[in-house]
Amino acid sequence: MSVPPELLEHKAGLASMSLHAVVKGNEEGDGQWKDVAELITFSPTGSSFNFSRYCEVGTLVSLMLPLPPHMRTYDFEKEMYAVWGLVQHCEQLTASEGPLCYHLGVAFIGQDCPENYDENPSQHYRICGVTDEGMWRVEEAKTPFKKRRDVRFWKTVDLYLALIDRKDGSIGGERTTAENVSRSGAAVFTTLNVSIGDRVKFISEQYDFSGLAVVCNQQATEDGRKKLHLKFVENTFPVETLMKTDAVLEEI
Repeated sequence: MSVPPELLEHKAGLASMSLHAVVKGNEEGDGQWKDVAELITFSPTGSSFNFSRYCEVGTLVSLMLPLPPHMRTYDFEKEMYAVWGLVQHCEQLTASEGPLCYHLGVAFIGQDCPENYDENPSQHYRICGVTDEGMWRVEEAKTPFKKRRDVRFWKTVDLYLALIDRKDGSIGGERTTAENVSRSGAAVFTTLNVSIGDRVKFISEQYDFSGLAVVCNQQATEDGRKKLHLKFVENTFPVETLMKTDAVLEEI
């Protein structure tokens, strides 16, 4: 489904500081577990952290973290914020030497888990929209998540999108936003008259990136725009910059 870009923007920006969270989960054959995570980034809609345990993308974990009150949707007066999170990506960080460590990104889905979670804690879920409170809405996934070639970062990116004509060069353009971006592509909102197979130029001053892309698919949105699924064919997007500054939420 199409998620309006304004709902993807963080309510009060994204913070990065030295904080820790207690993470709990269930693993088939291993039962319940609990561990402490070092938070890397956090926002009202999600967080990323380094963790000693591998977690499957699409599964749920619960977190207790000292999230600042202005980033909360409830429990503003409590010291710790209890929230459920959907694992969006889990990447191994540590090489062969040293303790094994993973970098996780989770999407906050609210104070309560889905009704059927207790019956099947290993159930996989996927994002299907946004709640009235600004949390991510989830539904059961029919199949386990299939790992993408490139991690997708759920981050609103401002850009200039230019339509390229094979003979005459640029024939139109507009300033718009990307719903998400990966090293090899992006999902971009537009009012331009484009079709599958057209070439566009993706230009982001913020991330010092300019690259040619092909429109691989498109969807109509509720506000009358299109959401284009782009594949970069020249350069790769500098996701390392996003990893340093932004919460990581991979599409499932």
